[in-house]
Amino acid sequence: MAQHEHRISVVIPTYNRAGQIAGALRSVLDQTCAPFEVIVVDDGSTDDTEQAVAPFMERIRYIKTANGGASAARNRGIMEARGEWIAFLDSDDTWFPEKLQRQLECIEHTGDKVCFTGSTDESGGRIDDLSKMDPLLEEGGQRGYVAGDCRLFKYPRHPFVQSMMVERIALMKSGLFDESLKVAEDTKLIYRLVLEFGYGVVNDKLVFICRDRESAGLSDTMDGPSALARYECYLRVQSEVYWQLVPLDAEAAGVIRYNLYYFASRLAEISCALGEKEKAKQYARAGVSLHGGWKCLVRNLLVLWFHPVAKQRFSKMWIS
Repeated sequence: MAQHEHRISVVIPTYNRAGQIAGALRSVLDQTCAPFEVIVVDDGSTDDTEQAVAPFMERIRYIKTANGGASAARNRGIMEARGEWIAFLDSDDTWFPEKLQRQLECIEHTGDKVCFTGSTDESGGRIDDLSKMDPLLEEGGQRGYVAGDCRLFKYPRHPFVQSMMVERIALMKSGLFDESLKVAEDTKLIYRLVLEFGYGVVNDKLVFICRDRESAGLSDTMDGPSALARYECYLRVQSEVYWQLVPLDAEAAGVIRYNLYYFASRLAEISCALGEKEKAKQYARAGVSLHGGWKCLVRNLLVLWFHPVAKQRFSKMWIS
């Protein structure tokens, strides 16, 4: 493996992924451009994770912490990192061998402080919107976008944090991952970074996102309380970025506004199902608008005007 002049620290948070983390580590250690260091932050695993990483101990830094969530684990890795650049990988995902090399070539060409690649999963197809984001970006091509370029906000899915490589100084200025968020902490950080620093893109599938997980996380569960917590995080992140986009790009702000009304209506629905009548009506009132589409409007009006009927209907969906 060729060592590059740019020092890259790879941060891998893990929690009870003993059967998958070896694959993630091999994909990092087999990069055509060797990382400067690989930091595994074990977020209080109760399975055989430590034994699973034992064969790699001479080539990684292994840190065991009390369970604090993925954001806390990633932040610990960032603080421990000694490289000028940081890349993230989840312990059940993998990189293609040339991932880091292609990103280094991109940042040297564009001068960007943040760089993303495309991703794939078991289907073999794209699971992000890099090509749709910029129709002029050819397959396999690379391009940089200046700070304030809002095209990323106009599409349903931003690049995965597992594909991101970022200058450590820029990451520290961004405020790191928000540990108060249960989900969407990656979305919040990515939004902050691209608005402040711009970003580069390598339009190739260089990250494999595993859908077949050993154990489910909050974003995988569909029970009422978990969904309520998830949607509250989504609403909070979208509302924060909305006001940043309003003076920059009306179209991008409009897309985020649609998201806000959608999440408000889903929160009204779930709160109604869980018997939280006042909270349900509060979200419903906030979401009464055609800006979120007619389905959201109907959902909100049902909660406001026909609450008993709404509760009976939504309970079947959210209460097992």
